[in-house]
Amino acid sequence: MKIDVVYTWVDGSDPVWENKRRLKADEIGKVLKESINQALFSNNEELKYSLRSIDKFAPWINKVFIVTDNQIPKWLKIENKKLQIIDHTEIFKNSSHLPTFNASAIETNLHHINDLSENFIYFNDDMFLGNICHPHFFYTSKGIPFIYTSEILPLPNKKAYNIKKRKKSKINYYQNAIVETRKLLKNKLGLSTFINIRHSIKPLKKSLLYKLEELFKAEFNKTSNSNFRIDGDILPIHLFAFYSSVKKLGKLKYLITNDVKAKKFDLFSKFYKKFTFGFINLHESDIEDHLDRILNAKPFTFCLNQTPETPPENLIKVKNFLEKYFPEKSQFEK
Repeated sequence: MKIDVVYTWVDGSDPVWENKRRLKADEIGKVLKESINQALFSNNEELKYSLRSIDKFAPWINKVFIVTDNQIPKWLKIENKKLQIIDHTEIFKNSSHLPTFNASAIETNLHHINDLSENFIYFNDDMFLGNICHPHFFYTSKGIPFIYTSEILPLPNKKAYNIKKRKKSKINYYQNAIVETRKLLKNKLGLSTFINIRHSIKPLKKSLLYKLEELFKAEFNKTSNSNFRIDGDILPIHLFAFYSSVKKLGKLKYLITNDVKAKKFDLFSKFYKKFTFGFINLHESDIEDHLDRILNAKPFTFCLNQTPETPPENLIKVKNFLEKYFPEKSQFEK
């Protein structure tokens, strides 16, 4: 089974890119405050270590595509034949939608990458493999993608379709977009789902994304045309998960987090070792404890999520952690 990897990456410290973003924001006028937060575009060289994780734990990956806006990491070995930089202009069918500073807009176009394999795994640059893995961790023997969930058994609840039912602190662009994506599926196709997706790597199928783009043409186009995050955007990767789970085109797989009481995790992971997961919001005050748990557990995959409240000292701790976890250069580095 041929499996590619696709990353989205940006270096927000690039003055040319930053000027482009500022000019577009000034042109549009009022934009959501959270859509221009620097944490969305920060570059702490996570991509370098994520690529090291692939090289170390999934050397069988066919090809790696890095989707960017006219940027290339200085340390990247672009001569590597297993690697390809994809500019936004190559995948956006409508050039008037560019430039974009909206991850959701970019995700509506990922499947347009030329020569992309039918089966591919989508990574953000803050997502990593933490242990040795094989293709059957991502797809069944019949090529059905796993949908990684945050609960063993999803239960119907009002919050899934009504953002106002959530705590005020939990109401934001991302959660609103999840609700809008659920509602789109229900209102247009009569399909309901209550699963919650882990904020982790995602196995996808190119053909199904093309089908969803055709089914929801107006919504894909609207989100693709959102230069910055706006309320009303859909999340195409969540739409893929929701649709494929309801239509039995994907297989639900619970990822148990290592950030629970150690005895419970150790007992469960003995029988469920393949599908373990680590996650940290990097503003946490006890971040070193969280990082140590990941280092000791070595989960299948983990995510280090930078938030607007992340202090600079925590980014240094993360960099030290990543260097300790992945000390060896990958084939993708100069």
